[in-house]
Amino acid sequence: MGLERIYFELRKREDDEYYVELAQNDVLFIPVITDIMLSDSNPMNIWAQMLLEKISEENPLIVYPYIGYISQVIDKKTIFNSWNVWKIISNLLVCDYQNYWENLKNKYYNSLNSERIAEFSIACDCACKIISAKPEEEKPITDILKNMKNRDFYINENLSPKSSEVAKNKAQEVLNELNLSKDN
Repeated sequence: MGLERIYFELRKREDDEYYVELAQNDVLFIPVITDIMLSDSNPMNIWAQMLLEKISEENPLIVYPYIGYISQVIDKKTIFNSWNVWKIISNLLVCDYQNYWENLKNKYYNSLNSERIAEFSIACDCACKIISAKPEEEKPITDILKNMKNRDFYINENLSPKSSEVAKNKAQEVLNELNLSKDN
């Protein structure tokens, strides 16, 4: 399928399963959707990001070759998108044959140490997948999550005690989930 046909298919706005199948059948689909995700068109790049998350969950091997491009979103100014990209990356780590994680882990730890509740929460959502794919990261991640007592969280530059409480609960949920997976 050529590029014109891929863009035509994307304009149809079919359900996600249609595009997951298309990605498995056409080698050009992932670079096109990655390019859309990197664009400045906010509604389209969010949709492309969610689609890549779904594809990376179902078939990480077809997305993994583009991890370098996908991770560029982390450094972009569109904050929420840059945080959400961790969901895609955590899906790809199961097949990290080039050990690309080494280039990204400090940025992930910055997100896990963030004072912004949304960024911290998304980093927590990815912690178990990261530890599953990279077991050596368990200690640094759990050390951060266990050290929540004196952390403050902010919403729009304003101290938010409620967010601090939510963050502590989120950290405890991840720690509980990690303990449960060890018990099984």
